[in-house]
Amino acid sequence: MGRLYYEKKIDPTQPRAFAGKEQNFNDYLNKVARLIPSEIIGGYLTMIGFAGAIKNIQVQNITAWGVFVLGIILTPIYLNNVAEADKPKRNHLILSTVAFLVWAYVTTGKQLLETISPDIFDQAFASILLVAFSLVSAITPLNK
Repeated sequence: MGRLYYEKKIDPTQPRAFAGKEQNFNDYLNKVARLIPSEIIGGYLTMIGFAGAIKNIQVQNITAWGVFVLGIILTPIYLNNVAEADKPKRNHLILSTVAFLVWAYVTTGKQLLETISPDIFDQAFASILLVAFSLVSAITPLNK
């Protein structure tokens, strides 16, 4: 069974604006999350939660960043291992890895970036990044 996400085909004669669907923040977040294996998301959220419980603040910060880096590394490796042999996957691996970066920034970026500086994370920028990535990923050809 393949685990790569393929966008549903859209009727080009029917503009999205007339399809009766209004998109909100959660729609964009869910779209980006669908590009990332659920095992990676679940593992990341579990480990980042445990990292927050570490009493030593320096170890907590290092562990949180280590978990983030682990998510970046494991996303393409995991998808490469579960992809169907006869399906194209290069663009999927790249897009899913970038999706993990965007998703992690939006969902846990504040926690991570506060270890550097309390004023570095910006929710408005995170929202713009999420919508922009969602739009770009929709036009990225996944058949390569």
